[in-house]
Amino acid sequence: MLKMMTVKNILTTLIGLTFVACNNSATDNKSVSTHSDTVKTVSVDSFYIDENEVTSDYKTYVEKTKETEIVVKNKSDYSEKFIQELKEVGYKKFELIDSLLLINGTDTAYFPKIPKIGKQIVLTGKKGNLAIALTVKRINYTTIDYKIEMVEFGKTSHNQSGQADIISSFFFGAESDESEKTGLAYFVTEFAEYREDDCYTYIRLGYEEETGPYLLGKLKKNCNGKIMNINLDNFTLIEK
Repeated sequence: MLKMMTVKNILTTLIGLTFVACNNSATDNKSVSTHSDTVKTVSVDSFYIDENEVTSDYKTYVEKTKETEIVVKNKSDYSEKFIQELKEVGYKKFELIDSLLLINGTDTAYFPKIPKIGKQIVLTGKKGNLAIALTVKRINYTTIDYKIEMVEFGKTSHNQSGQADIISSFFFGAESDESEKTGLAYFVTEFAEYREDDCYTYIRLGYEEETGPYLLGKLKKNCNGKIMNINLDNFTLIEK
């Protein structure tokens, strides 16, 4: 197994020192369930307020409800958050079968393959006095573990770890970003996490053909302590 120096060393190097970094990858074996789990739910489509009927204690009424059936082959392949959010998309039935999403029994979509499940990847970038290191490991079809480390030289730092998920409506169309190096667009997989106080983290990962076999990443993130908000134009992170 390859040895890799700490992400902290990578950040230190990005602001002026030398470093050596190697990727460490691992492949997790997945067991496939031989049975399916069916989840049925009722989700709220819309609300209305009838000025003639409401009271001060109860002002919101459900106008209509809709039952959504979700059949899951193996629950460990997907996050509970993703499954719950599927109920709000607006279809009658979803089937989750390995990397396949079957919609209403007829339409199909496949979960993006980037990044590869089980592989840990470190991406880094620097702009001005701010250096960022992003460590990601995809744990199933919907979710990544991530760690973001930010260092603003001579001022402050901010670290954050968590899990981020693919949005439930990913099958509506692929997202894309523009390469800073070539100006060409490339497809990305976006993972998102939301926290209290309107804090959000978006992580977008993809390969740009002209760049080579290295994964590119972009962040959209707030709640970074004393460090500025990060948007898609601030940084391009490159796999080390």
